Amino acid sequence: MDKIFPGVRALDGVDFALRPGEIHALLGENGAGKSTLIKVITGVLRRDGGDLFLNGREIDPHAPAESERLGIAAVHQEAPAPVNLSVAENIFFGRQPTRFGLVRRGEMNRQAAELLKPFGLDIDVSRPLSPSSWPCAS
Repeated sequence: MDKIFPGVRALDGVDFALRPGEIHALLGENGAGKSTLIKVITGVLRRDGGDLFLNGREIDPHAPAESERLGIAAVHQEAPAPVNLSVAENIFFGRQPTRFGLVRRGEMNRQAAELLKPFGLDIDVSRPLSPSSWPCAS
């Protein structure tokens, strides 16, 4: 896979394979192309050359939402959480359950609470993420 920016070849013939259930970490120096590779795979950037396959089928995602529909997502190391949004809104950010274009808050809160149970977290997911909004904040 190739990605070229003016004056810089960020990806040059990258060959990278993932299999279901595997977890990978991309490590390297600043400017090695780690973020660029993730952005190409997740549809943030378009590749300039090479092929991208998913389950033996060539794909060409044009946007992150398209990649997510294909089952591709990235967990970024330092993604800032919007503290003014609720816990549930942060969990479902960009993927809120909707009906007729309206966010189904009750359903979102229920699903968020269920997702947190295996971690022993029994919290009010409708509260803002901001630490100052929680009863135990000092």
